[in-house]
Amino acid sequence: MASKPDPPTQASLAKALNLSQQDVSYQLKHTFKKNATKKPKCHHLNERSVQIRRQRSWPLYELLCKDRWRKFITTDVAWIYLSDTNAKYKVQYLSRGQNRRDVTPSTTVPHPKGAMVWMGISANGVTKLRFVQPGAKINSEYYTQKVLRPFLKDDYCRLYSNGDAVSHQNSAPSHASRVTQKFPRISKCNS
Repeated sequence: MASKPDPPTQASLAKALNLSQQDVSYQLKHTFKKNATKKPKCHHLNERSVQIRRQRSWPLYELLCKDRWRKFITTDVAWIYLSDTNAKYKVQYLSRGQNRRDVTPSTTVPHPKGAMVWMGISANGVTKLRFVQPGAKINSEYYTQKVLRPFLKDDYCRLYSNGDAVSHQNSAPSHASRVTQKFPRISKCNS
C-alpha cells in the first residue's frame, strides 16, 4: 500500500489496519525503509471557488453547446521555464540521520528562469504569444493595454474576420476588473 503512487496517509493506514499511528510510522521507517514526506498542494479549491464554478458551469455549457464552441477563443497565462539560465533559490538538504540544527542554513541552487506568456486557442487557430515583461505588475491597465489591445487588433480579426467570436478567460483579478470589463469590444473587423 505504501509503494503506490498516491499512498494513503499514516492515519488512514492505522485505522484500516487497526493499529496505532506510531506503530504504522515505525513499520514504514524501519521495515519498509520509507520516509513520510508531505505532498505539495497542487490545486485546492475552497468552498467559495467551488460555488463560483458551479454557478458558471451551466451557463458556459449552454454557450458552448450546439456547435457554438467553434466561436470561442480561450485564453490563459502560463509560466515557461527556460533551461540553461542561472536564477537561484535557497534550499536546505537533510540526510536521514542529521538534525536541522547541524545543517548549514541554506545553499543557493541554480534553476531555470521563467517567463510569463499569454496565449489563446480556438477552433480556427492559435493567437500569437504575448510575453509579459519581467517584473511587470499585471493589473487591469497593463492587461488591457499590453495584452487585450494587441490581441483584438491582430489575432481576433485574423482568426474571425467577421468578428463573431467570444473571448473566454479565467476570473483572475486583472481579467475580472471593471476596467477590463468596460474595455471596448470590437464588433466588426476591417480586413
